[in-house]
Amino acid sequence: MDAKASSRTTIFEYFLYSAIILETALAAFVYKVIFRGADLMSLNVSLAIIYFGFLAWAILQLNQLHRKRKLQEATKPEPPDGPLETVAMLESGEQERRVLGLTGAQFVVVLIVFAAAVVSFSWALTILHPDK
Repeated sequence: MDAKASSRTTIFEYFLYSAIILETALAAFVYKVIFRGADLMSLNVSLAIIYFGFLAWAILQLNQLHRKRKLQEATKPEPPDGPLETVAMLESGEQERRVLGLTGAQFVVVLIVFAAAVVSFSWALTILHPDK
């Protein structure tokens, strides 16, 4: 993959991550602040379907990007085998257990970021709309 295509892929990947975060914040805001009436319940369901549809699409796109990147890395020529390569593989943690395709440290970071986002959005929404 040339540098220009790699740059576009990276930009698209960052766009998807940002869109997921912004869409989740918007959905939380809309749900907590705007749609509290019973007359808007059908709109709630429609927006939930749109939200989860976009979320599924974004996750599928990210999965395809990561799979394509792994295939490109796998097709690169390997350096000759030797004792240094074996030590480097063991040190890099390639034999580490994976949870949902993430290393243990990456999974913990995702959980902490998710928990922080939930707390932050909840706090911001109570500040913006204190009477509910």
